[in-house]
Amino acid sequence: MPRYKHRGVRRYLTKAPKCKRHYGKNKVIRHVQGASCAVRDMAVADIASGENTIEGTHEQGSQGLFGQSDRLTGGVPAYEPFSGFESKVSLPGRKCRPIIVLSLYDGISSGLVALNKLGIPVLRYFSSEICPNALRVQSLRHPNVIRLGDVRQVTPEVLDRLGNIDLLLAASPCADLSRVNPRRAGLRGGTGVLYFEFIRILKYLQNKYKKQNHTVRWLFENTCHLDSSTLQQLTSDMGVPSKRCSSAFLPVTRKRFFWGNISGLEHETVVQKTRLTLQDCIDANKTAIISRARTLTSNRSGNFAVEYSGEREVLSPTDYERLQGLDPHYTDANLSITARISLLAKGWCIPIITDILSSLIPIFSDS
Repeated sequence: MPRYKHRGVRRYLTKAPKCKRHYGKNKVIRHVQGASCAVRDMAVADIASGENTIEGTHEQGSQGLFGQSDRLTGGVPAYEPFSGFESKVSLPGRKCRPIIVLSLYDGISSGLVALNKLGIPVLRYFSSEICPNALRVQSLRHPNVIRLGDVRQVTPEVLDRLGNIDLLLAASPCADLSRVNPRRAGLRGGTGVLYFEFIRILKYLQNKYKKQNHTVRWLFENTCHLDSSTLQQLTSDMGVPSKRCSSAFLPVTRKRFFWGNISGLEHETVVQKTRLTLQDCIDANKTAIISRARTLTSNRSGNFAVEYSGEREVLSPTDYERLQGLDPHYTDANLSITARISLLAKGWCIPIITDILSSLIPIFSDS
């Protein structure tokens, strides 16, 4: 093992591999991309004040969304079609038109990851998120994301300037809704009240597009561990949910409820089990003690699922990323292990979202 001055063994073992680091010229390029992203965020911040407007046509993807923003970024269009961190897997025989996406409580942009894997081109991806750690990962992996800030600031005036939204994604915080939390505040307190912001935005878009003969596809996700009163309220607002589990795709148990107007949600995949084992999803130098992992949570104490050098250890952030369907080091944005685990535990399971959104390919390709 090479020796690093002023760095311990822990730093050597946890740092990103060389292919993920940036030196010299590449480091300068990263700095320029960050500056371009900052200019874009400043432009988005002016939406509510009416200083900038966004046209709703798909043909304006190569022009400036906010007028002079292209000039501020050196003449290079700031809003080009996405080339995400993930490798795109386009389905043969299908070519979709670019779509406009609005993602509420966006987190680490798992929805964009799924769209990239399906090969569905994204013209504009509007993100509503305020968590600093999530925004840090988002800026690194998807610098073209257009930030809208707090979901409570996404007013009708802001929505009118976003253009015709093709896909609305949302997964409101479940900390105050889950039965696992004995101090939960429910829908009327804490972060539980943010659910009603999604309902407000969804109803506004549906009423607006009804007059324009435009259909917005939407998908809402939350935990299965809901109180009967909370589940009754959500069912009354959005209909009967569909239950999906990560065990159909990955060796981990994670049951979630899904609501939406996307075809295929009526088919559940909870019973199915993947042939993958935990050994297939962990680092090569580790040995899995069990074949399937428990539900991924931010609290890893007592969850010793692997062995390393003869000692039992908990799952690492890269293990979490594979068990969520993400590429290793996706959340490696100079964050602590605890911060990365917390982000991953709250994120969406990529194979489930990809499976659900795959039914949109014929819809967007035939338009």
